Amino acid sequence: MLALLTLSPAYVVPHAALRPASACLRPQSDMSVPLERRAVAPLDPRRRAVPPQLTSLQTAEEVEVPAELESNEPMPMEKVLPRGCPSCEDSWLKTSRETEAEETARLAEVAKTNLSEVLEDIWDYAQRMNDTQRQEVALIPDTDLRNFIIASSSPPSLLMEKVYNATMERVPYEQACYICGPEQAMLLRTMVGLAQPRRCLDIGSFTGYTSSAVLEALPEDAELTCLEIEEDFTNLALENLGERNVKFLREPAIETLTSFEEQGRQFDFITLDADKPMHGEYYNASLRLLRPGGLIVMFGMLLFPTVEDQEAMEKLHEILPNDTRISTAQLPVGCGMQLMVKLDRPDAPLSEAELAERRKYELESELAAIDRHIASLGVQLGGAGSVGPGTEALSSKGLVAMQAARRAAEAAAAEAMAEAELPSS
Repeated sequence: MLALLTLSPAYVVPHAALRPASACLRPQSDMSVPLERRAVAPLDPRRRAVPPQLTSLQTAEEVEVPAELESNEPMPMEKVLPRGCPSCEDSWLKTSRETEAEETARLAEVAKTNLSEVLEDIWDYAQRMNDTQRQEVALIPDTDLRNFIIASSSPPSLLMEKVYNATMERVPYEQACYICGPEQAMLLRTMVGLAQPRRCLDIGSFTGYTSSAVLEALPEDAELTCLEIEEDFTNLALENLGERNVKFLREPAIETLTSFEEQGRQFDFITLDADKPMHGEYYNASLRLLRPGGLIVMFGMLLFPTVEDQEAMEKLHEILPNDTRISTAQLPVGCGMQLMVKLDRPDAPLSEAELAERRKYELESELAAIDRHIASLGVQLGGAGSVGPGTEALSSKGLVAMQAARRAAEAAAAEAMAEAELPSS
């Protein structure tokens, strides 16, 4: 039963020594802006700030706490750390392994004299995992498959890698782990390349990783609007994406979406990965802003960090397949992705002006594809776009020539075989 403890170190172990996840974590003075993207559980009120010189054998109770920190209120956690701080991901994983080992040893010691207490603790752990992590536990055997998917996809761009690494290094891991998965970002980049949207909207952009995947496949004259209410995450995204054609808005998402609707704005492609209990409202508002034929990609359909998130998304599981306004499919990629294409409403046929606008969009998309092809001519390709390491992709003429050469080789082989079968004179 102790093996249960190795499945997921995400929870704070109640009996283990309390130590900081990173020596670079510091309280932040202004935390008045609510975190819209994710509902992060507050820190344990018993946990106090611990000076960085705390050794691995000391607990928070053994260290003298400064008077200004003496409080029963939870200490806020800094959302984005300065550059040069040790990686938050590495610090979190190291602390998790230490805590897991300590708790396993503690339970083994308690089991020698009090099996009832051990069983109660194991039951408590099982209940926690059952409440919010059963999907993650169920998917642990698929880790190899996930790595295979990533390795079989076109590698992330330098911009995508920059945003991802900055998030994992500078955002405390308890929040950074909610970033869009690399395999999701690669799929999203491919979908944007297929759709060739002109006006994109990213709801809940966090630190900009999803946005970077969208930007890497957008035509040069297309635009991306990002909604993220948390200032620190927005600033980190702007550090990496500020030079691209992207605009960040920090107003509450539902108010911004309502304002867009009043302005008559429309979008071709919308990504949605914000606070899950509000996803139903965001979905309906987004659908009103989406042009017919446009695409919505909703994240977090399979894995849920809280019970409230799970309840909200399970309601959408029932609603989306029966919504006659869309054609939808769910993909078990990462935390789960729902794809939704907006259909023409049979009770609201398009006007001549709307038909003309759609035709204009289709032509613009074709022109964008032509422009991208022209821009790629003479550029050496690699990876999946290459016919071999260090070579250029074949042109249409090259493909015709290659096929002709194959046919000639097959004809020569057939002729040689026929001559071999002839009786000798």
